Amino acid sequence: MNPSPPQAPPDPPPDPLAELISAIHASPTRAALAITGGGSGALARLLAVPGASATVLEGQVPYAASALLAYLGWKPDHFCDDTTALAMAVVAFQRATCLAGVATDDGPLLGLGATAALVSEQPKRGDHRAWIALQTDSSTTLVRLDLEKNARTRAAEEDLVASLLIDLVAEAAGVTDRPGLCLGEADGLAIQRSVAAPELADVWNRRTSIAWSLTDGKWSLEPPAPPAGILSGSFAPRHQGHVELQQAAESILGGPVYYELPAVNADKPPLDFETIERRREVFADRPLAVTSAPTFLEKARLFPGTTFVLGVDTAARVIDPRFYNDDPHDRDLALASIGELGCRFLVAGRIDDNSFQDLASLDLPDGCGQLFEAIPVDVFRCDVSSSDIRNSGSAE
Repeated sequence: MNPSPPQAPPDPPPDPLAELISAIHASPTRAALAITGGGSGALARLLAVPGASATVLEGQVPYAASALLAYLGWKPDHFCDDTTALAMAVVAFQRATCLAGVATDDGPLLGLGATAALVSEQPKRGDHRAWIALQTDSSTTLVRLDLEKNARTRAAEEDLVASLLIDLVAEAAGVTDRPGLCLGEADGLAIQRSVAAPELADVWNRRTSIAWSLTDGKWSLEPPAPPAGILSGSFAPRHQGHVELQQAAESILGGPVYYELPAVNADKPPLDFETIERRREVFADRPLAVTSAPTFLEKARLFPGTTFVLGVDTAARVIDPRFYNDDPHDRDLALASIGELGCRFLVAGRIDDNSFQDLASLDLPDGCGQLFEAIPVDVFRCDVSSSDIRNSGSAE
């Protein structure tokens, strides 16, 4: 009796996640990803499906606090919150832009940052959650996932966060046929997306240097009138001290003083569009310039003949050689150029290390004293800072 021929093994059951990843790889989107705290299995799943080289430019897991600090270039106030996820996404987008090189026409670029606090060996007092941000050249998406506490194992929470990450990449890549997520009734998922106005996107991508957010919320390429002064800051958040300083500067300068928010910072990643929108919405009383000018020399080129209004802590950075490649000569050349552009600095004192510091506290470089003028303490003094407000939990 002839033996029966061997039977072919049955086809494996369909894997919806693998099919979704195949659709991602078939799209033109390329991404750099940074994931910490949980969900890093998304990288393994993306790389396990053929075609990953078409999508994944880079995947990093800056898990230790020191690794995350090195990735961001600064120490975040919290390691699992929206601010950290947004900053990670911006750095990831910068990495994607760098790794893609000049061939950006090959497809859209995406930066993804994710930070999570999941089940650990020691029970957590806080919530189990994940913050995820996706950054493109024209939009920022911020996602918060709240997980029912003690309802899943660590592995199950990891799988859910990884699935969410892949789903978000698929959505950003234009994949419409996506399997749903296995969320429980006590879980929460919130998604908000900020799409940049063309004027803002041009500044963020350094195609232009400045866009004006007007008091009616609209964008313009020109201010309503030439400013006599510019009050620059991160405004995280804007507070009454900023308002009083702006008013004091107007009284001294005899003309309008507007605000400036640098989208590009000298020592931090650029601001994302979500953060820019949050901060600009409170400027309903004065125009706000959003610029790609991180240094005061670049600002002076944008605002020739204008006085920059700043606190003594910022003035200390203006004269610090550390911000000029540690070269005092480069600093002196920059200050001389600022003066030649007709700009100068109006400096307010502030509390620092429990003592009041003002312009007289600074050791100004030789020959630049005429660039700096102190605001008298009887005209303006405010001992509250944005960092104090953030640390107290009373930020806007």
